Amino acid sequence: MNQIAPLPSLERPTLSAQVARHLLALVNREQLRPGDRVPSEVQIGLDLKVSRGSVREAYRTLAALGILEIEGGRKPRLKAIDPHVLAQVFDYALNTAQVSVAHVIETRRAIELQSAQLAARYATPEQRQQLRELVVQMRSAGSDHTRRVACDTAIHTVIAEASGNPLNSILLAALRTPVEASSRIHFDDRRSESELARVIDAHEAVVDRICAGDAMGAVSAMTYHFDISIVHVTRREADEAEKLAAGASVS
Repeated sequence: MNQIAPLPSLERPTLSAQVARHLLALVNREQLRPGDRVPSEVQIGLDLKVSRGSVREAYRTLAALGILEIEGGRKPRLKAIDPHVLAQVFDYALNTAQVSVAHVIETRRAIELQSAQLAARYATPEQRQQLRELVVQMRSAGSDHTRRVACDTAIHTVIAEASGNPLNSILLAALRTPVEASSRIHFDDRRSESELARVIDAHEAVVDRICAGDAMGAVSAMTYHFDISIVHVTRREADEAEKLAAGASVS
């Protein structure tokens, strides 16, 4: 590895951030990949002439971000991207009302339209068969609300994987809690049988076009699926906001 120059004197609150940036630059410079080892805390401390405490703080920060895997007594390694780290950010935004479920669906729409188009081109025979089976399970779920939601989540997960673009799977997995929230609303028990049938039909249409290798048809079917999702979720959120306003006025 190249000779490393010591870091200039820094205020303690920013030192660990500087160490983290140095390590990320090293990863880029050395073209390291997930699973590769990175220098130990002791080695980095010696190279940069900073305290081990500052280095440890930097390593823990990178571990919390899902970049490093740290195990006692072993050299740290680079990790593959962990969708759960992004999920915490999205969950926080949803739980603190910085975004709504409707916002999540709008974001998902962009991801899943592309995923459907690519899945129609690149899905394997096994993935196409899995999608067909999931639609059958969704339709046979009957009054089992939990099973319908699980099938919905699984269908979208397989489509993202079949797209061949790993970012689609990562982003969908990161949106898991909001996605499941939207699925629960989508298959709301208060919906009529005809409305639920329409939602299931929309999923089946997407799967049918993907399995037929019809990229443009898959996009059109997915567009319709999200159109009816956004209408229903927006209506639900408006109803809930009205109830909250009514409760506030009474109190």
